[in-house]
Amino acid sequence: MNKDQTATEERREMYHFLAQVFLRPPTAAMLALLREEGAAALLPADAESPSPWMGEMDACREALKDMTDPVAEMEAEHTALFVLPSGVLPHEAVYLDEKKRLGGRVSMAVASFYEEAAMEMSDECIEMPDHLGMELEFMARLCGLEKFFCEEDDQISLQVCRTIQHDFMKRHLGCWAGQCCEAVMNEAGYGFYRAVALITMAFLAAEDEYLSHEQTGKENLVWESATA
Repeated sequence: MNKDQTATEERREMYHFLAQVFLRPPTAAMLALLREEGAAALLPADAESPSPWMGEMDACREALKDMTDPVAEMEAEHTALFVLPSGVLPHEAVYLDEKKRLGGRVSMAVASFYEEAAMEMSDECIEMPDHLGMELEFMARLCGLEKFFCEEDDQISLQVCRTIQHDFMKRHLGCWAGQCCEAVMNEAGYGFYRAVALITMAFLAAEDEYLSHEQTGKENLVWESATA
């Protein structure tokens, strides 16, 4: 793989990882690894410039050592945060619909975006289309397509794919994910989900900047290529 393909694959893996964390509680294998290695088990960390998420994950590591049944406790945490009505409710509609209607106008707009992008998301899980995990997984799949088009040297499809990512970030994911992560920071009982929230906010901020940069000067590339 060339440099661009490698970077795109790394982006895909990060989106997919974050999607799975919001959609499902951590597995026994992940918790065992966190208990052994702490922050290093999750992502490469710079020891010279430690990030706040590293401290949260190391605190989680210590908490895991004291848990009788870590899997059950983290499942309970996930349910309390992301499933129960009293939790964070990680749905775009909760943050962008004045009446917070799940399945309403905002949720359907996200579903329509998936459909217009010819992306089938119903095979991922039974969650609403505007669940944070679903939106992150949508971006992961777009990154997978971007890598494919890059490998095929299909420049028109490549730029269309990047434009879709940029539009989705500006119209949907980037408009509310930060607020949701801040709510997770406030509500989470263990450092695991606070660390995930911090990582998500930092990653999406970097993605927003990257995708905006990629779009600069390229708005007419597809049209010009098609009409040349």
